[in-house]
Amino acid sequence: MTPKQAVPDALAPVLAAVLAGHPAAGPGLLARLVVAELRDLGWHITATPISPTRSIQ
Repeated sequence: MTPKQAVPDALAPVLAAVLAGHPAAGPGLLARLVVAELRDLGWHITATPISPTRSIQ
């Protein structure tokens, strides 16, 4: 397993559990439920800072 595979492999059971527990939920609710579950499991979710691709002058 490569380092890039570790996170997706760790997320798969969490995603499966949330999807199974809320089969009628829409995408937005599922996203919030997954984030809540990951936080409950001790994950810290932060956005990567966005850097401009071209200079602003």
